[in-house]
Amino acid sequence: MAGHRMFTRGFWLSDEPLLFGLTPWQLCVHFIGVPVFLGFVAGWPQAGRTVAWPKEHAIAFWIGLSLCGWWANDIVTRALARPLRGWGMPLWATLVIGVVVASLPSDGALKLWVHAYLAMFPDLPMTRPMPQIRLDAALFFKTHIYGYIEWPLINLMLFHLWKMPCFGYRPRLPEAPSTSVSVESVLPFMTRVPVSLRGDVLALAAEQHYLRVYTSAGNALILYRLSQAVSELGGRGLQVHRSFWVASGAVVRVAGSAAAPRLVLQGGLEVPVSRSFRQTVQQAGFLQAAPSSRAMSSGLASGAF
Repeated sequence: MAGHRMFTRGFWLSDEPLLFGLTPWQLCVHFIGVPVFLGFVAGWPQAGRTVAWPKEHAIAFWIGLSLCGWWANDIVTRALARPLRGWGMPLWATLVIGVVVASLPSDGALKLWVHAYLAMFPDLPMTRPMPQIRLDAALFFKTHIYGYIEWPLINLMLFHLWKMPCFGYRPRLPEAPSTSVSVESVLPFMTRVPVSLRGDVLALAAEQHYLRVYTSAGNALILYRLSQAVSELGGRGLQVHRSFWVASGAVVRVAGSAAAPRLVLQGGLEVPVSRSFRQTVQQAGFLQAAPSSRAMSSGLASGAF
């Protein structure tokens, strides 16, 4: 069943991270869409050695070249990102360091692609000599200068404009005016909650085709989709599981083990954190001891004496 799920519309529109903190659609854009587009842009005007080639060969050649370079940049940057984040490096610096370091192995991969493509299609016009496996500083810089610019620029655009997580860095989402979600926000799904149970939204839980809304006044089961409610809530909280959303500021403490943590909310509700969302939840600070809880206990102690 899992194999057939990827052919459904819901799979591609899902907000659930699948790999590297990215949703299926984001993975497709990052690993395929962007490099294919860059290759097409270079191949259509038949740039470089493809100037005398048939257009279809020029496009195929440049798309392959673009995929080689982009994937090499991704592998190296992803390997360096964790220690660089630990040293406090901003995203732009991690991207620049990653692409510069990656240019060494990617240079060899690009040259191998040229040899491989011309070996497959030996009748193509040879407008330039075959690249040699040697380091020529001037030629090396000329080959990779566009990558030095494109790699950081495109990833930063995806990070800031599309809010796509990038190598462990999480984009800043718009915050709610307060730490809890008020009914005064006029959230569409809250109109289905009985008036007596309306309050600050603490969590949402999907139950088949229904949605259980946990508020400071209780909980109610309504006919609604979790994905739609999460979209309406915006950056007021975080989805921590395929079936659960938690409001910012609602976490009192963390229970369970490091491998299977549970968020304990106001009122005692425990919400599981799934493996696919764990990195996102951790980066958002939900798995740290709740500061509001520490402050409360500190205040009680000082008041007693």
